[in-house]
Amino acid sequence: MPATRLKNLHALSRFDATLGLLALLSIICVLTPKDIVTRKLEIRPSEYQANIAGDSYSGGKSEASWVDEKARRWRCILSDAIYAPYCSFQISTINENWRGLDLRAFNKMTIVGEYLGEANYIRVYLRNRHPRYYVLGDETTTKYNQAEVPIANLRNGVGVRLQDFEVADWWLVQKKIPLKESHPEFNDVIYIEFQTSSALHSGTHEIQIEKIIWQGNYISNETLYRGIALVWAATIFLLLLLRLTRLKAELQSTRNYQNELESINKLLNLQNKQFEDLAKTDQLTGLLNRIGIREPLLAGLNAWKHTQTPMAFVLIDLDYFKMVNDRYGHDVGDQVLRKSAELVRSNVRESDYVARWGGEEFLLMLPDTSLTQAEQIAEMLRSKLETAQIHTATTITASFGVAALKEDNLDNLFKAADDALYKAKQNGRNCVYTNG
Repeated sequence: MPATRLKNLHALSRFDATLGLLALLSIICVLTPKDIVTRKLEIRPSEYQANIAGDSYSGGKSEASWVDEKARRWRCILSDAIYAPYCSFQISTINENWRGLDLRAFNKMTIVGEYLGEANYIRVYLRNRHPRYYVLGDETTTKYNQAEVPIANLRNGVGVRLQDFEVADWWLVQKKIPLKESHPEFNDVIYIEFQTSSALHSGTHEIQIEKIIWQGNYISNETLYRGIALVWAATIFLLLLLRLTRLKAELQSTRNYQNELESINKLLNLQNKQFEDLAKTDQLTGLLNRIGIREPLLAGLNAWKHTQTPMAFVLIDLDYFKMVNDRYGHDVGDQVLRKSAELVRSNVRESDYVARWGGEEFLLMLPDTSLTQAEQIAEMLRSKLETAQIHTATTITASFGVAALKEDNLDNLFKAADDALYKAKQNGRNCVYTNG
């Protein structure tokens, strides 16, 4: 056997051994429980400044009173004077440096205490402060990150994931918070507030919160997987660089021929890329077509399955488009489709995907977007389309069907959006309907 071939086989065996060892280490890292070493933060409300209040701020007559102020045990007598009565218990977590709790390193919150009454849930607010929206002296400008937590097993501790918190819709609307600021934040939590459930309208409720515990892994799954991916990429790059360096000497005699092959391959790759782009793009509007939107949809589904990242979906149908074609001709109809497509594309985020679904129907995929946020975006697009000068002789409007991913099934998401679109058409068109 030639010496060069023996050298290549030796290099190949080392290459395979390195990859095998790296694969084994990756499997060990992935299978090792992440909660072997966890970080933990525990606070006891009895050690912090706290106050209680009824709903008089909202015009109600519910009454809150201390049963044992030192133990932070309080009672709420709900009055049905307003539609959604409540009592609240608020803890101030601002330290001597005028900073609140930074909970970004934690993923789980456990509440331990005692409850007497007939409620099934208690509302929890982690109220965050940030210069982008907080106004000094106005406590209502703290961001109300909220969750409704089951209360039945409070004595043994009730857990809730921080990713299950959402920003209260009423606060977003009241403070006119822009869409990009509407996600939960936990970097400077200055108040922890407990309120009686939104489903309660009367009754006496006695509550004591003994302690609150936050837990989180020192290494998150995201950090671990990124680290593994980086190590794999670096190792493969170095091994390939080593192999390429050795091959360079052997291929020196055929460099000109190799350059010609690379030129041909580059031309073929360019042509293949052009054909691929054409296959994924609608020629009339320049939007993605059904093939082009497939990969973003699958990526959104995987993000929802693995990290519960929300994904919303909007179907848009131009109203009475056939009448436009019949009255003004197909050239005008094509112009209306192009301008409508450009209006939608220019008024959504770069991370959003717009596709022509067929005929006069468009599809808008909104990654990392809740149903409420998607409804707001759809209403904005509906209003802009109605007032835009799409065609000089007639007003162009559209009907919108909005849905959000709730299960591991894209077919059901399509059906939910389609049902909502059908309702929009049945109820006079030029409107937005959601299917939550």
